[in-house]
Amino acid sequence: MVTSSPPLSCATDRPGGLHPLGRTEAQRAVAGIGVGGAPLGATSHGQSPLVTTSISQQNRLELFPVSLRVKRPGQGNPDQTPPDRSGSWIGSFSAGSRRRLRFRAVNAFPALVSQFGLTYHDQWPVDGRTSKAHLNAWLTAVRRIIPGVGYLWLLEFQKRNAPHYHVFLTVPPDEETRLKLAEAWCRITSPGDAKALRFHQDQRNWITWDMGTGSYLCKYLDKEAQKAIPDGYHGFGRFWGNSRGLEPEPVEIPLDDLDGAANVDQDTGEIYGGQSTVIRWLGRLAEKQTGGYSRFRKRAPHGSYTILQGAAAYKQIERYFCNTKKGGNHG
Repeated sequence: MVTSSPPLSCATDRPGGLHPLGRTEAQRAVAGIGVGGAPLGATSHGQSPLVTTSISQQNRLELFPVSLRVKRPGQGNPDQTPPDRSGSWIGSFSAGSRRRLRFRAVNAFPALVSQFGLTYHDQWPVDGRTSKAHLNAWLTAVRRIIPGVGYLWLLEFQKRNAPHYHVFLTVPPDEETRLKLAEAWCRITSPGDAKALRFHQDQRNWITWDMGTGSYLCKYLDKEAQKAIPDGYHGFGRFWGNSRGLEPEPVEIPLDDLDGAANVDQDTGEIYGGQSTVIRWLGRLAEKQTGGYSRFRKRAPHGSYTILQGAAAYKQIERYFCNTKKGGNHG
């Protein structure tokens, strides 16, 4: 016989779904999630009404549209001295930057669904400040042409050493907008150059895009010729950036609340569910996704760790334990 711990507000009791993956009711509606729904005791703002300690100081799960992160504040080295980067410059696309890029790309909300290319024709700047000024002027035009659009841009260097930008947008391609975007870039970088204008107005220059796991965004920069700044070039700074609010605030669930999903078998005394079970099952998923490379199960019980594609799995786990409570058995 199995009995349950104190009542749990299960997603199956609420119409529409599990988690409010977004900060506004409009975002939740787009995501197909019931307005006002909350996982495992969390409110729509991510905090249990019974919690008195700030959620930012609690061990917690952070749920994003695609990813999941176990966050344990204060688990790092308090005596560690941050590196002195004063006077330093960015010369390549680092592994840490690659991880942050991938996380931001897959958790964009709304999703990034198209890619527009920006390049130079016969002449281009070797000063990154000039090239980034071109990019910023174009992005200003984009926000005017497509109000409310979200975007993420990536810098690479072509074989001819010309800087080139991939810009991923939250709107699908359409002809009228494509012509306007192309005209804006050429007006900034190569006014009067008909060949450059034709190139950027070509329908193949703005294509639909499935972000998937975001691996392509990092993979194409693995080539040495593309990820390193060419000799004689300077001031290029970051290799990628995005619009404000592209990644929504996570839904935050105190880890202690996961113990509310625990069931106790009265015949054996064995506990099914709870924090340790959820972490263990998520760890198995992470290992499967990474071919055994992930260290989630080892690190998550004591520190912070992220599963890039973990949100959907957590929803399944929560749904399983909610159904177990209703069914009165552990399956």
